[in-house]
Amino acid sequence: MTEGQPGAETPLLYRRSTRRAVLAGAGAAASLAALYAAFGDRVLGGADAPAAADEARALEREEVRISHLLRRAGFGISQPELTRYVNMGLDATLDELLRFETIDDSETERLADALPIDNRGAPVARWVVRMANTKRPLQEKMTLFWHGLLTSQLSVVRDGNAMHAQNEFFRANAFGSFPDILKGISRDAAMMVYLDIDGSQRGAPNENYARELMELFALGVGNYTEQDVREAARAFTGWRVPRQRRDFGPALGEPVFVPRLHDDGTKTFLGRTGELGPDDIVDTITQQPASARYIVRRLFSYFVYPDPSDEELEPFTEVYLAGGRRIGPVVEALLRSDVFYSPRAYRALIKSPLEYAIGALKALGLESEAPALLTAPGGPEGGRGGAGGRLAEMGQVPMEPPNVAGWRGGPAWLNSATMFARLNFIDAASRGLLSPRGLRRAQPELPFRTAAEALALYLPLLLDDNVPDEQRQTLIEYAGGLDAVLSPEKKQGLVYLLLGSPQFHLA
Repeated sequence: MTEGQPGAETPLLYRRSTRRAVLAGAGAAASLAALYAAFGDRVLGGADAPAAADEARALEREEVRISHLLRRAGFGISQPELTRYVNMGLDATLDELLRFETIDDSETERLADALPIDNRGAPVARWVVRMANTKRPLQEKMTLFWHGLLTSQLSVVRDGNAMHAQNEFFRANAFGSFPDILKGISRDAAMMVYLDIDGSQRGAPNENYARELMELFALGVGNYTEQDVREAARAFTGWRVPRQRRDFGPALGEPVFVPRLHDDGTKTFLGRTGELGPDDIVDTITQQPASARYIVRRLFSYFVYPDPSDEELEPFTEVYLAGGRRIGPVVEALLRSDVFYSPRAYRALIKSPLEYAIGALKALGLESEAPALLTAPGGPEGGRGGAGGRLAEMGQVPMEPPNVAGWRGGPAWLNSATMFARLNFIDAASRGLLSPRGLRRAQPELPFRTAAEALALYLPLLLDDNVPDEQRQTLIEYAGGLDAVLSPEKKQGLVYLLLGSPQFHLA
């Protein structure tokens, strides 16, 4: 691999060499290279993929189905959580995840509220704290879904309070009505600034929000005309976002509607004619059959696997419409469906940097250190500074999507630069080096003495105890045998190999 810019289109390269020669290097990095040489293309690149029968056998075990669910409906799992959920069983686990409003998450709120809000990285740190520590993982996963769909950028909005308020709106409405969510975000101060509803007025309507509302948020390309964009833009005129000056940037006030700046004339939009306002535009959009298919496709691709057919979407689209266009019933139907637990869905998604990094932290028991690892200026061991830290190097900083289309996801998450960043991150995390100077801040507990104990603990937790025999043997040979008592360096190296395994990059 060669280093490059996060998000660049450099393909992942796996150097081919004999397993014996690589293991002769005796280091964890050399052994990890052996794993990627043997399994990298097969696991991450789709070449020579394992037979569906192998995946089906793994999914016969309920603990594997539970782990699969928790990767998709959250950000990974800690050992205590896995033990608790396996004891509960799959059905009870689903019930708890889906009924998140009944779960007390006040401790997570306390941890997040202890951090300040400003115009720099603090809103990002607050959210990362919630993702890593929440007892409501599906609510946070849905909050990220909405942020990735209805995007805004902190660097453009320049008000951490406004971005925090938007984040809270997504969290509170995670399972809400899609029309209501669109109406709410259309009145959100951060969104109004980001896509120029603020300042749009009669005679000079700005088309940015109207276009993205249809193209990216709710309808999809090919389901509207340029005239529809112009007419919708007229409907969103008349709003202003007041600003106050602060030492570190503007403070956005509550949006204000100014009637004299609003175009209240007759408009024709998607075949509907009248004195249409913002809510009328949203209602008209969400009543289109294409809108139902669009949002259900986004949800299916987020939770199950990419590129579903219209036929695969149909039963979930029916659930969406029958449920009053609410999101909760669709997510529940997806997570309870046979297709969700199918071999095609298993390990079918590449983890985002957030999923990968937070999953590693949870496995190491370092959830409380998430801000230091991911958002502290300088990052661990001198990583890139500024809001985002290691997350910026891996290619995903919350509240900073690359553009209005959000993160591309999928194979775009992995290139030579971002893969190096992931492996550097787990190296630092497994050694507890959480400061720019490489000082130990939070040494992870590694509660095992031998390779046998380590594999018994971490293979089920991290890899569903579902790896090829040759990969398992590589881990054993690195450790010096199943029964060898491991030095601290060997313990850290073995955990590094497990967290760096190709399969751990898959959700």
